[in-house]
Amino acid sequence: MQKNAHWSAGVAITIAATQPSSIKGLAICVTAATIGSLISDIDVTTSESHKDLSKILAISTLVIFLCAILEATLHVGIYNYILNQTNLSRILIGLLSFLLVCSYGMHTSHRTFMHSIPAIVILSTTIYIALPSAVIPFVIAMISHIFLDVFNRRKIQILYPLKKPKIALKLCPSDGKANKMIFKISSFVIAAELGIFIAMVYIVR
Repeated sequence: MQKNAHWSAGVAITIAATQPSSIKGLAICVTAATIGSLISDIDVTTSESHKDLSKILAISTLVIFLCAILEATLHVGIYNYILNQTNLSRILIGLLSFLLVCSYGMHTSHRTFMHSIPAIVILSTTIYIALPSAVIPFVIAMISHIFLDVFNRRKIQILYPLKKPKIALKLCPSDGKANKMIFKISSFVIAAELGIFIAMVYIVR
């Protein structure tokens, strides 16, 4: 699937599964889900795919920036929420480890390491070191990415570095009607989830 479907589906599924009950929880959830839903495609190799990689990094950076703006303007407690779980040393170690793993992943073939169970385990460990509360949203979103790609025609090396099994149901192309449908439905679900969140947090309470 394409990045729009991966992002929207990953965020929609993650919000539904974790059901954040505060602004700071929602911010962590959406940020982690955004990175988790897109990170697998850093292993792309074509010139067009490198453009997509730049977009993936830009989207992830934008989400983090918006969280910082939210904290600076509304003082919703994101900063204190993070520091209650971790510290600067853990954040730096976790992020450095995450970037090192991603650097390796960038130089592997598409749909091999970055679409495998070992990658989920290793990357989620680095996320846990940096910020424990971000692990579950990240893992859910990354799994959703791999799950959606299984329906496409190019095989996934799910147990990398083992050559087998390689999985592909070959039910639809990655950029066809199914991709557009997933994006539209998931976007509607996200809008509904945010509406329910606002109602529960600001109206019911």
